[in-house]
Amino acid sequence: MKELDEAFELLHRDARETPGDLAGARARLMAELDGVTPLRKRRGWVLPTAAAAVVLLAAGTAGVVVTRQQTLNVATASEVLLRAADSIDVGAVAPRVGPGQYLLRVEHVRSSRSDVENPDSGIGYTYLLEQEISRWIPANDRDVWQETREVLGSPRVIGQNLPAGQTPPLAIQPTDDGQWAGPCGDFFPEAKPKKVCGDPDDWDSPEFYARLPRDPDQLYGRLKKLTENRGSAPDTMFHYAIQILATGMMPADLRAQWYRAIAKIPGIRIAAQATTLDGRDGVALGLTTEQEQRQLIIDPATGEFIGERTVAGARPSQPWISPGVETYSSSITTSVVNGRGQTR
Repeated sequence: MKELDEAFELLHRDARETPGDLAGARARLMAELDGVTPLRKRRGWVLPTAAAAVVLLAAGTAGVVVTRQQTLNVATASEVLLRAADSIDVGAVAPRVGPGQYLLRVEHVRSSRSDVENPDSGIGYTYLLEQEISRWIPANDRDVWQETREVLGSPRVIGQNLPAGQTPPLAIQPTDDGQWAGPCGDFFPEAKPKKVCGDPDDWDSPEFYARLPRDPDQLYGRLKKLTENRGSAPDTMFHYAIQILATGMMPADLRAQWYRAIAKIPGIRIAAQATTLDGRDGVALGLTTEQEQRQLIIDPATGEFIGERTVAGARPSQPWISPGVETYSSSITTSVVNGRGQTR
């Protein structure tokens, strides 16, 4: 996608079972990374508590998990990324989409929506909106794609500084819930800039990935180039790197090198062992600024990109949001189906 904001509108979920042999490998790897028995899978996020605080050191140095019982050495963020890349190289197989078939990308997302009562007053509120968004991508990307967006449940307030009972309800937008179709993912033909099939600058286009180098150093340079109009700061590069992964369009061989390029971004740390919204276990790698911590969730045992998460930092951009509040999360799965609109 050409505009960063568009990436946030493509958000999905779908559970997928793990083969037994991979489950055992993952359990052993999680124990090695976290230094403790892996937590039982459950719906929701596992976060550090007062009984298990996580001390995060710079990437390239050993992280430390401190519990009431003992202090345990764990792998660095760079090591996790490199191990995930190696897993893709030795065994990961990308879904193969044959003629007449579709790649189904499903994302379960919780995203924040804020409104300011008065720009000068610092008074406002923020809701968390939950959605499931399913996207069907044909074998020939120039054919018709389909996307369905569904609002799940009722939005909930995660922060506000208005008088009690005066928080307005969240207005659901026309693009929050519905179904759209269009060639090469052109769901909104009137949008500007115009989406063009085969655009090598479009993250949804196979041409974008075909033109990317397969060398990690060159990919790191490409990330800097992509973000130069935003200063190429580490957090910006990390943000773009995650959003490009989240399209679901990246070939497996390129994803391995992409992880190796991400490992070169300064300041990435192991945030926590996390359980994503659909119950899959992964490691959260975070990069923290004053405003927020952005997290990339991967399964090092398979190299699978599971999803992402954002929590408010020490000085959130909205003054009514408390530090540590989750402002965004997503869980992503892909599969191959035999028709547009089918789910299996």
